[in-house]
Amino acid sequence: MIDLRYHIASLVAIFLALGLGVLIGSTMVSDDVMVAQQQKMIDRLEEQFYALRDKENTLVAENEKSKKIIDNYENFSQSILPQLVTGRLVGTQVAVMVTGTEDIPAGMLNAFSLAGANVTSKTVLLPNISMNDANIRNNIIKYYGLDSGANRDVMRQKVAETMGAVLSNQADPEAVEFLEQNNLVKLNGNYNVAVSAVIIVGGANDLTVYFPDSFDRSLINSVAAAGIKAYGTETSQVKYSYMSRLQQNNITTVDNIDLGPGQISVILSMQGEQGDFGIKSTAKKFMPSLPVESTRR
Repeated sequence: MIDLRYHIASLVAIFLALGLGVLIGSTMVSDDVMVAQQQKMIDRLEEQFYALRDKENTLVAENEKSKKIIDNYENFSQSILPQLVTGRLVGTQVAVMVTGTEDIPAGMLNAFSLAGANVTSKTVLLPNISMNDANIRNNIIKYYGLDSGANRDVMRQKVAETMGAVLSNQADPEAVEFLEQNNLVKLNGNYNVAVSAVIIVGGANDLTVYFPDSFDRSLINSVAAAGIKAYGTETSQVKYSYMSRLQQNNITTVDNIDLGPGQISVILSMQGEQGDFGIKSTAKKFMPSLPVESTRR
């Protein structure tokens, strides 16, 4: 759409230039042939301009129609979501960890509530994880006993391992205090409850905070060592996806957690079927198979 508008703007500029050329040519040189040729060129450009304008109008109409269809599908998904997820995870303790730039989708939390799961904590990874602050780097080197030349990926891995211990209720108070004092994470909830699942909300809109390899995958390994399953999720419109990176850890992924189908997928996958679900090229299947009994309710 942007390229089309740029093309139209270019044609308008050419119209103005040719019009000025015709005016100057007609006043300075009485050359009817030249004026006629310029007029033909203007006529052709004018035809292109109107054709492009019509094409843009058609594309706008098609986009609006497509958006309406998508909105209707989402409304339908949300209307059937309660029937598909209610009561499926009763008593399940879940921790949510935001490692990307997107907020926790409200629809995801609502789906967990309907399913009967208890979200015990909501943790947000903060921008300091980029390790751009020399003081933060020095603090991490000192706290973990790293070599002075340790690279930032190693530092992030150490923080991820500590965060994994926090989520699995295996970290000492000093570690929690260290993470908070250095503004590496924002903690919210009860971290003294044993959880059976960690939901990672990844995906970034800025490459300066894109760390699925050094942070997320280390976090997954850390909670897995404690016997806790991790599920990788992100929203459908995030610019830089984490899915292909997290799938290397052989965990279930859902790439449209902001939408009804994605919220249904994460609940059903926690109940049984594992896989890579969603709408992006990294997904192997749109959704888990719907349980037969759900169609009989």
